[in-house]
Amino acid sequence: MPLLHHEPTGTVRTLEDLLGIATAMERDAVRRYTLLAGLMERRGEYDTAATFRRLVAEEEGHVEAVDGWARTLGLRASDGPEAEALLPPEIAASWRALSERTRLTPHQALSLAVLNEQRAFAFYSYIAAASTDDAIRLRAEELAHEELRHAALLRHDRRAAYHRERRDAKEGPARAETPAELERLVTTLFSAGAAEHAALAAALHALGDASSAALVARIAEDERRFAEPRPGGPAQHPTASDCLRAAFRVSERLAEAFGDVAEHTTDEEVLIRAQHLQELVIGHLTELAERIETLA
Repeated sequence: MPLLHHEPTGTVRTLEDLLGIATAMERDAVRRYTLLAGLMERRGEYDTAATFRRLVAEEEGHVEAVDGWARTLGLRASDGPEAEALLPPEIAASWRALSERTRLTPHQALSLAVLNEQRAFAFYSYIAAASTDDAIRLRAEELAHEELRHAALLRHDRRAAYHRERRDAKEGPARAETPAELERLVTTLFSAGAAEHAALAAALHALGDASSAALVARIAEDERRFAEPRPGGPAQHPTASDCLRAAFRVSERLAEAFGDVAEHTTDEEVLIRAQHLQELVIGHLTELAERIETLA
């Protein structure tokens, strides 16, 4: 399962297990999409907010549908800690990058939402393939189909957000059509990013902000894993807040570049790797945004 880093833990032995997982998954999605809709509305991104509001309504309908399935079968779907423990940890981890304190663009928010819907599809598909119970398999396949439909809806809106954000851009989008092309692009992008972040970390250290310097230095170290050595010039920024905002802009540029690649490639291997790299960088954006807010 390329969209999940680990096989699902635990075993779905009964329909109650499956219905409990489905209820926990749908209620979590309602909570996350509601947060995103409110965030986009406050930014004036009403088209993107409408997409998330539409998904909230659909997910709420799914919660009711799961309850209806349970009543029809004379079962009780539990969505307690036992069910939540079986959910893919990758979904919860990447949702954390979509907190209200991030500076994600609509395109980036929609990109991660697409990825999580695809992960939910992979999760239910695994359950269906692993089950020897026909009733569990059929229900899991139905749930997988719904997640795939949501991903398709989000991809459509993601493309619209992409074109809105790029309408006035002077440079063309980053592209890679083969794994080899992507690896060359990764080296180029992360080489530049690591050099700039290392210089900013040094500037923060000189300003006496050791904790911010450590954060930016760690991000530079993450990027060096993909980069060729490149010297970074001195970063000229008068305050720690200025340095952190500059570091944020560097990571934002990287996230947008990997989003570009994922948006345009027709190669599945390139798509999945670009999405994973974008998720790594979005994690950096989240940490930087939180640090910036502590200095505001």
